[in-house]
Amino acid sequence: MSSSNVSEEPPVRTIYKNVPLSSSSEEPPMEEWSSLDKIVIEDSSKVALFKAGLYDPGSGNICTKYIALSDSAVLRHPYYNYPSVKNPGILEALLEPEDQKVYPLDGKEMYLDLCEEMNIIPVRKFHRGMCDEHINLKYYGVNPIGVRAMCLALTYNRYVRRLDLTSNLLDADACYHLGRLLGESLALQEVVLSSCSIQSEGMRRLTACLLNRSIDLLDISRNGIGDTGFQFLADQLKLNCVIKRLNLSNNNLGKDSALAFTEALEFNNTVTHLDLSWNKLSTPKGINELLRQLSNSTVLVELNLSWNALTVGTALTGLLKIPTLEILDLSNNRLSTAAATAIIQNLQLTKQLDTLDLSYNPLSPSDAYIILSNMRDKKVALKNLLMENITVERPFLQKLDEILQLKYRKNLKVTHGVVIHNYTLSVPDIREIIMRRFDFLTSKATKKCRLDIALYFLQKFKDRELMQPREILTDMKIARAPVDEDLVFGLANTFPGPLSDKGGKTIKLADFLGRYYYQVQSDYPLWTYHKVDCVFICYI
Repeated sequence: MSSSNVSEEPPVRTIYKNVPLSSSSEEPPMEEWSSLDKIVIEDSSKVALFKAGLYDPGSGNICTKYIALSDSAVLRHPYYNYPSVKNPGILEALLEPEDQKVYPLDGKEMYLDLCEEMNIIPVRKFHRGMCDEHINLKYYGVNPIGVRAMCLALTYNRYVRRLDLTSNLLDADACYHLGRLLGESLALQEVVLSSCSIQSEGMRRLTACLLNRSIDLLDISRNGIGDTGFQFLADQLKLNCVIKRLNLSNNNLGKDSALAFTEALEFNNTVTHLDLSWNKLSTPKGINELLRQLSNSTVLVELNLSWNALTVGTALTGLLKIPTLEILDLSNNRLSTAAATAIIQNLQLTKQLDTLDLSYNPLSPSDAYIILSNMRDKKVALKNLLMENITVERPFLQKLDEILQLKYRKNLKVTHGVVIHNYTLSVPDIREIIMRRFDFLTSKATKKCRLDIALYFLQKFKDRELMQPREILTDMKIARAPVDEDLVFGLANTFPGPLSDKGGKTIKLADFLGRYYYQVQSDYPLWTYHKVDCVFICYI
């Protein structure tokens, strides 16, 4: 093979040559290290003090301003390895339900939180009493807005059994929250709302949640609920609402309320203490049906029907037959003999009646005597018979002393009114007073006045039967007798005669002289008189 056929290596052309930008990236040999310039970083004053143990930064970290570092040393530096920002709760707030605060059963903390939420001032007396059985806010002036917080705090309270809000102004909203409280609270058993200006609208909201509720005491007296407001309560009584002690005094209840109550008692007759005083239940149709329905009760202990202008009679018969009745108040009504007769005939049938109040009724003394006479019967369980302002006679007192001497009547208490005595009071006779006055004034005659009044009228009577007062005044003035005009005209009014022709008064001398000698001169035995043909003759 010839040499021409031998391939020659092609020439190499340099297209790109990597020229290092700087040789600083390569580490110099160890022998050249001493030639490098040292960079000295001075510490700040606080870092220097910290290293000397004379400064405490507080958090344990030093601000990056005072320490030089490279990008590669950030994660390794002990002072600058800060944790990431923690989740402040955004996910939980958006995705999970809010945790509810669990309050203690006394409700104190809940009441304070509600007051803070509503921006009202808490009632200190209420807050302190939430662990007691009785909260008394009588005459306290409670703000109606704050009643909501009170009711919510008492809803789950297990201690308070009685809430007294007497004489606190409660509007419709406050009555709404009280009604919710009555329907939900199981511990609260006695609620007193007397004189709270509830009215009919407030009564509607107060009784809205009483369905199937049992309460020991509900006092809504002096609220003016009227027949309309009572209808709401009657509707709840029909739906098995049990109220053992119910006070409806002074609420302007009339015939419609009596009929509504009668209908409610047909379904629910569980009231043990009932106060219907100071109302307008005098209509016979309504009150008679109500009393008949109450007579069917087997649990009624106390009944107050005072100040209702009642005129019932036979309707009281059923009340006395209630086996559990202990107190019956019928005072300040219009009960007469018919009511007394019903009481007398059925008083022996009472089993537990302890007090019967008939005070201030138009009962006669004989009615009071007959009622008292029944106390001799040992079957009568009555211990207090109250008949104040009822007039009695002396036999009543004798009978009372006789009954109190019985062994089973030693603890009997009986009250009564004025005792009428069996005598008549003497009324002074004006004729005697006038004639004795004449005799006194003329019996003290002086030397200037020597007038005998008896002889004067006898002489006048011989000539006439009538005499005018002016003529007597003239003769008395001439005789200088101290007789005034009023005495003479009083004589004319006492012994009047027919009028004169001119219409003037006259004195009938025959009547005057006969009465004069009968009453005045009878004290003197030497004076006598005879009447002969209507002429009086006087002699010594």
